[in-house]
Amino acid sequence: MIRLEEYKDKHIHFIAIGGSSMSGLAMMLANLGFTKLSGSDWADGKALPALREAGIRVSTQHAVENVEGAELVVYSAAIGPKNCEYAYAKEHGIPMLRRDELLGALSAHYKNCIAVSGTHGKTTTTGLISEIFSFARKDATVHIGGVLPMYRSNVHLGHGDAFITEACEYVDSFLTLHPKYAIVLNIDAEHLDYFKDLEHIYQSFLRFVQPVPEDGAVIACGDDPMAARLMRECGKRTISYGFERTNDYYPENISFNKDGCACYTLCRKGEKLFDVQLSIVGRVNIINSIAAIICCMENGISAEDILNGIHAFHGVMRRFEDRGQLNGARLVHDYAHHPVEVAATIAAAQAIEKKRLWVVFQPPTYSRTKTQFDRLLTCFKGADKTIIIDIYPAREAFDPTIHSKMLVDIISQTQDCIYIPTMEEAAAYLKQELSEGDLCLILGSGSIDKLDSFI
Repeated sequence: MIRLEEYKDKHIHFIAIGGSSMSGLAMMLANLGFTKLSGSDWADGKALPALREAGIRVSTQHAVENVEGAELVVYSAAIGPKNCEYAYAKEHGIPMLRRDELLGALSAHYKNCIAVSGTHGKTTTTGLISEIFSFARKDATVHIGGVLPMYRSNVHLGHGDAFITEACEYVDSFLTLHPKYAIVLNIDAEHLDYFKDLEHIYQSFLRFVQPVPEDGAVIACGDDPMAARLMRECGKRTISYGFERTNDYYPENISFNKDGCACYTLCRKGEKLFDVQLSIVGRVNIINSIAAIICCMENGISAEDILNGIHAFHGVMRRFEDRGQLNGARLVHDYAHHPVEVAATIAAAQAIEKKRLWVVFQPPTYSRTKTQFDRLLTCFKGADKTIIIDIYPAREAFDPTIHSKMLVDIISQTQDCIYIPTMEEAAAYLKQELSEGDLCLILGSGSIDKLDSFI
């Protein structure tokens, strides 16, 4: 493993610095006193102003001159040999680190690494744990895939011994971490451009939990078949949670307020512990909150601080985030892009008082739309009206064999679903059709976040 201390006064360059994880890592290095930092990306995204404010030199184009003089290059999983900066670094023998390797090197500095993994729910659960730690005055270092309102950032450099981070399974990046507490929310089919199948994904999760020491724990959802299997096979101390009473921790007396936020009694092996009031929407967040509570109890945090932190947490940006109104209709943005996440977000919205439930969805990349096509056909049930816009290509080349209209042609046979190519056209349609009392979910992981600019 690379010794970061040796590069404190050397030029470190980040390729694709604008991503949530990459920008967070760059900020962490800046906060640790690394002064010769630079980065590049394809566009001037939301993260770049804060990076520049921190003294990091950022370019909005990839060019060889950005890398000239660099003594260490950090790159994301999206970057490959065809990138001119990557190719230059390789050709000139500049030391290179993947994003996950840098994250692993940073996490190794902490005695207590809390790594939150799972196909769905990582950002929210990481945010919940971070909020509770803050209330308990445990100044943890936090690295998260979204902006936390209390830090106004996706990273926080703390002075305590805890490092709280999302643990992403894509290209096995979470295998660089050394968690004391490994949280496994769920294990589902995702990133099938890298993984062969669900079994391949499961084996990576099994490897991920192996570094957990005897005084740590694997905290996993027993309702999830693959997570339950992992607890049986990992050989570590495990703590299970879920809706089923067969788990170590489970909720009872579940109810929802008019805003769709749950209240429940947390139970442990038949014992009622305390009542929990959430300030985030949806049934799925009951489960996410229990995972966070278990982790915090394991870290000696009092019930009072846990409950105060849970109640104070109103979510992470782009996780059921209110974005104002249009014609008296409420607009809510959410990062949901996997069919399971889309269905869960719609289910959460159904518990909220409203007249009609609208969904605007941008499918995530050609490859993901292909691999998740059949599941995308059924995940919009519960919406009164669904609009699907063109696929977000990310960095993929155009694929003529898949198109949003193919989804719409099938979905529209059983429910109200229409195809509108662009965000500008979708915004114009919403301006005409939304009315007071409606709730409109704007879903996707790509550029759909910019829909507001057309409204």
